[in-house]
Parts: sequence; C-alpha cells; structure tokens
Amino acid sequence: MAHTPEEPTRYVCTGCQSVFAGTAHSENGSHSFEAPAECAACGASSFVEFAHWTHESASQS
Repeated sequence: MAHTPEEPTRYVCTGCQSVFAGTAHSENGSHSFEAPAECAACGASSFVEFAHWTHESASQS
C-alpha cells in the first residue's frame, strides 16, 4: 500500500484572508500543525482554521 502524505492544517488570516499552511511541531512521537505567529502579508496575528473560515467570516457580516 502506498503512503499518503498528511495534508497540513491550513489557516486563514482574519486581517487580509491570506491562506497559510500550518507549521508542523513534533512532541512525543506525534505531531500537530500550528498557525503562524504573524501574517507575512499584513502583519496580523489572528488566524482561523481553514475548515472553520466560512462560519467565522459569516458571523462577522
């Protein structure tokens, strides 16, 4: 069976809506993905997981 690479968690900047791949972190043999500390496009520090973006953006309207 072929190995399927794991897709990283994606995050949306709440300031400019740029999309970023999460940064992988390893702990105790497992790993997780975290949002960047700051948006490279606008400097904002608030991110929402891509999967939750439509709910977040709809609640801000």
